[in-house]
Amino acid sequence: METLFQKLTEVLSKYQTIIIMSHQNPDLDAIGSSMGLSQILTEMGKKSYILLHTKDKKEYNSSVQQALEKVHTVEFLYPETLSKKIGEDTVLIVLDVHQKERVEYPEIFDLVSNVIVLDHHIKSNSYIKDTELFYIDSTMSSMVELISHYAKYCGVNLSVIVSTIMLAGMEIDTNGFNLKTTEKTFEVAAFLTSMGADSVLKQTLLKESKDEFLRRADFIKSSFVFHKNIGMCVLPTPNCKKEELAEVAEELLNFEYIEATFAIGQLNENTVGVSARSMGDINVCDVMKAMGGGGHITNAACEVQDKTVKEVERKLKNILGELL
Repeated sequence: METLFQKLTEVLSKYQTIIIMSHQNPDLDAIGSSMGLSQILTEMGKKSYILLHTKDKKEYNSSVQQALEKVHTVEFLYPETLSKKIGEDTVLIVLDVHQKERVEYPEIFDLVSNVIVLDHHIKSNSYIKDTELFYIDSTMSSMVELISHYAKYCGVNLSVIVSTIMLAGMEIDTNGFNLKTTEKTFEVAAFLTSMGADSVLKQTLLKESKDEFLRRADFIKSSFVFHKNIGMCVLPTPNCKKEELAEVAEELLNFEYIEATFAIGQLNENTVGVSARSMGDINVCDVMKAMGGGGHITNAACEVQDKTVKEVERKLKNILGELL
């Protein structure tokens, strides 16, 4: 990893302005790692911005809203002012995603030609090409884990609030340190705690509203078991959110005898989404790849165009029947 950080630092030395961007509907892992990297860049004497597609914080989930409101040491950038910040000395860092169609603001690639990609998901066929640096490590628990290692490499002390958000991001990406968790994951958690990460504030960030909890509980009531050890839930409402699918899939994984879970829902008029989770024995990435998606062995997803929810459910069951 030291070789990676040497190369990353070398590439960054050529640029004065850095724009950081993650995926659509960013979670605390994406936002926390972006904030952590921004602080590292500030210590390097670089000007950095975190690009968001809108100023309206209500477009993000409640945890991300809180994070955006609490941090005042990083600067945010929006599409309407983006072109004014871009010059020959500008580089774009894409975090926690490596597909153009899934980034927060895809149009930025028409404006910026210098790109770095850092991710921890299994590589997709539609990855961003022609980059100055492209790095994926799918063994890592989260993007926070990589950025925390980089902070240690650079000798940067992260602020208390950013460390807290990053620790919360790790907790979400590992489903409470139950999935994708190794000795190194706990070492990073200890590092963030040594930076002052506040466990009480972390729990505040992770809290949800009663309405959100009851809505998810209603979905889970309609879930069912397939093939003896597969938890499956078809969300009945139109215009589901991707994070809802992920939350339902993670919740189902807590039930006894369940080794893998799948939540299916209509994202918009033309798109059905599937979120998949696994304890590790069942490779949900292989299942989602067969559906046109991808991800991790324990955490994967896909989006299917121009099919009904019932058609996607039927295809998923057929694939599971073939693979299991």
